[in-house]
Amino acid sequence: MQKRVVILGGAGFIGAHLCLRLLEAGHRIFCVDIRDAADSPLLRSALQNPSFRFVRHNIVSPFGIRCDEIYNLASPSMVRYNKALPVESLKTSMTGSVNALDTARNEHARVLFGSSGGVYDIDRATARTEGRDNCSTHRMLAEGKLAAEALHRAYRNEFDVDTRIARIFNTYGSGADLMDQRVVMKMISAALQNRDIAVNGNGEQARTFCWVEDIVDGLVSLMEAPRTEYTRTLDLGSNHEMPIRTLAEKIIALTGSRSRIVHLPARADDTPRRSPDISAARRELGWLPRTPLVEGLRRTISYVEKELAGNHYARMTWAEMN
Repeated sequence: MQKRVVILGGAGFIGAHLCLRLLEAGHRIFCVDIRDAADSPLLRSALQNPSFRFVRHNIVSPFGIRCDEIYNLASPSMVRYNKALPVESLKTSMTGSVNALDTARNEHARVLFGSSGGVYDIDRATARTEGRDNCSTHRMLAEGKLAAEALHRAYRNEFDVDTRIARIFNTYGSGADLMDQRVVMKMISAALQNRDIAVNGNGEQARTFCWVEDIVDGLVSLMEAPRTEYTRTLDLGSNHEMPIRTLAEKIIALTGSRSRIVHLPARADDTPRRSPDISAARRELGWLPRTPLVEGLRRTISYVEKELAGNHYARMTWAEMN
């Protein structure tokens, strides 16, 4: 059965992959973003599909679209700057979520919120910055996501809106903006141009990296899962940890780059370990990431090589950042 699906942040990295996945499944897609879908290398062909409609809109303002499902992946991707725009970041997560939830309530639609694995860092960050303002990018995004999670549970409890939450960890793959500052894209772009690859601190921070299409599979599975009496909240990401310096070394080897690894001062808000617990996703959804890291890195390297040759650079978007 064809469904009407709204994807907020749909012209962003994960959102664009999700648009294509659901179009292929035969659904009607409403891609909502502040960035033009034509700027996305993934969505250019989708613009000709009669089942795809692009809506330029900032979800901080109310909206209404007749729909069956809403994927809320909207979040300001501003990690290229030293500091976030804290008010705009919080408004996008909180006010944007209220607007999405009100639409879901009015349309009796199911809504899935794309949260972040960074929410687990909040307590540690608070302990390190007691008595000082902390308006770092990651801190503002994480606090906004955590507040938005509470809104989704509140709408579930008070208004019986069918809500689900995916805490998305580091995601990489083809289709991302070359200026995107997710660590994999940043390192591959630098390596292919033989530029220095910067690593904060000693590089022993452990992270996981999940292929974008595996994340999309998890999002769709979570949306399609049977309704529960509570807001189902699951981690989505890879279960294979790797130190950041090891990732840089692997990318240099795969690209044959002459890049050097240079160490910068450690960031005050940089947690030593960020890894999802995907046991609940495996148990409740039957979901596991399928793409080995080396295979995913090779695909991403091939994509970046083509983008660099064509000098394709997109503008800022509202897309899930991890």
